[in-house]
Amino acid sequence: MRFIFTAILSLLCSVTHANQWHSIDTATWLVSPPKSARYIQENQAIIAGKHCAAIINAHGDFVALERMINTAKQKLQVPVCYLVSTSADTQQVIGMAMLQRAFPTAKWYAGQAIFDNFLHYQQALDDKIALHRKSLTLSAKRLTQVDDEQQIQKHIYIAKQRLNDWQKLSLNTPKVLPKHSQIALKLGSQRVILHAVEAFSSADISVFNPANGAYIGGNSVDALPEVRHKYVSRWLKHLNDLKADNKISWLLPAHGKPYKKEALELPITFIKALDKGVSNEEVQQSLSSKYGDYDEQTKLRLMYYYQLAQRRIAASKQDNDDVVL
Repeated sequence: MRFIFTAILSLLCSVTHANQWHSIDTATWLVSPPKSARYIQENQAIIAGKHCAAIINAHGDFVALERMINTAKQKLQVPVCYLVSTSADTQQVIGMAMLQRAFPTAKWYAGQAIFDNFLHYQQALDDKIALHRKSLTLSAKRLTQVDDEQQIQKHIYIAKQRLNDWQKLSLNTPKVLPKHSQIALKLGSQRVILHAVEAFSSADISVFNPANGAYIGGNSVDALPEVRHKYVSRWLKHLNDLKADNKISWLLPAHGKPYKKEALELPITFIKALDKGVSNEEVQQSLSSKYGDYDEQTKLRLMYYYQLAQRRIAASKQDNDDVVL
């Protein structure tokens, strides 16, 4: 019963996944989940110029997105002109429906593969809402016998109102950034450079801010990479190219804290081991030392991610449900 009640609460408030806002400078905010949710909810960034702002990334926690949108509207003194998806991850893409509705005049930039598989994402959005509604219906029936029924019914009513609102969501097609191309978006007092790359997915887009040397790379620069495909050699090349780029000062991954460019050695070591087919025993020794300063949760995930990537590479399968390749 406690599990069912928790499931309903996840539709209502996402208390444990509340947004955390970090001001980097007068024009840049990072929006991140709490530590407990850093592997299941992606970081976002907002860059504002004199004339308009860009919001980079979305995720699948719609309640947290609603709160982020409300806070952004309070903080921003300029309209949002651009939305950017940093990968083809399904949850990141369908979360854009929330941002598109909140900022209807903003242009959404995404990779070619997202455009080519657009119906897949629209269906995934519909399926997500339908699953939430089914879960709520089942939970509501089972919760009628609890002691605090009046309070539960109040929560159920709020959840139904929220789902009715989400039912109206839809994705509008993005403005495509073709593979290996780049474009500069003018925000007024500054500009950001979008670059289409292939690393975590074939529809990755990085965002570079020349004003502060920030490289917002999403999943492709996660310190602990989640590999979903076999094309690790091109991912490794991408990371090495970033390491050699003197214009980059620091990076924002999809998961975890921002880090200085020197720390790129962590994902490089991880991907390089996969590319060379290094055994689990060797990886346990070499990578454990590289990730020595990280907490126990990250260290536990280290070998799990590595072994999972090995299985995916060995099977030579494409995980089209989450990443378009």
